[in-house]
Amino acid sequence: MELQVSQPLRAMGQESPDRLLVRSFAKVNLALAVLERRQDGFHEIRTVFQSIDIHDTLEMHRSSTLELVCEGLPDVPPEQNLVWRAANALMGEIPSIQGARITLRKFLPRGSGLGGGSSNAAATLLGLCRLWEVEADPALLQRLACDLGSDVPFFLCGGTALGAGRGDEVYPVPELPEAHLVVVYPGLRVPTSEAYALLTRRLTPDESHRKIYSFCSLLQAGLDCLSGTFNDFERVILDRYDSIREARDLLLEHGAVASLLSGSGSSVFGFFLEEESALAASIAMRREEWRVFPAKTLSRLGFFKRMFA
Repeated sequence: MELQVSQPLRAMGQESPDRLLVRSFAKVNLALAVLERRQDGFHEIRTVFQSIDIHDTLEMHRSSTLELVCEGLPDVPPEQNLVWRAANALMGEIPSIQGARITLRKFLPRGSGLGGGSSNAAATLLGLCRLWEVEADPALLQRLACDLGSDVPFFLCGGTALGAGRGDEVYPVPELPEAHLVVVYPGLRVPTSEAYALLTRRLTPDESHRKIYSFCSLLQAGLDCLSGTFNDFERVILDRYDSIREARDLLLEHGAVASLLSGSGSSVFGFFLEEESALAASIAMRREEWRVFPAKTLSRLGFFKRMFA
């Protein structure tokens, strides 16, 4: 059964705000298996998503038209931004949502494997529904999210979840307890098309099937599941990009109990048993060309509680 978003939407406030701040949280992939190529040209994947508490911010005001200002994305026209596309799509389906003045403040690096753009799109859908006091049909939001991008449906739900298909089929799994991470963006982008092209020559779908279901069974064990984290893209990305491998190895050297590439890159993350250890590692690993973020995992409940400032 797919995760539903109807209950979080019903839990939103009753009064329409004049100004709404929406936190657009990042994700990491605790496990990622790339399987066979599909008839539509995409690869079938299985992945375990995990929300974390670093985020972009969207500020929304009611308006009769749609306006978007992007702080931190000077080279991207507003009309090409997923926030604009999500707002337009929702306005086309729900006429009572007339428009909004939206300011997107980017904190998450582009092309980092943290899902920033997809998260922005989902936050726009949920935020506009709250701004205009609309209880949208969850099936409609799910359809719009799938049309906007493979990872967007996960960001309607948050927490810990299994992604199947292209990643757009989202299913509940046992949630990871709160844990401390350090996320490192080594200052470069890995094109998704390049990552898949490199990996296709080295795919072992049967092995990946076994590994993903083994990892899902480990989630019942709480943080002990971290011994089973894996990402098929590491087979090719770490060999090709020295700085990504270096960041992952340094996280382990500084005490991470597990360290992994997120998505197809380029960020890596490490789990630490104590917050103090994570903070110390985040300070020790700072470099001019890297961005280093201490972070915590978010449950589904925490994801929605903290979404609206």
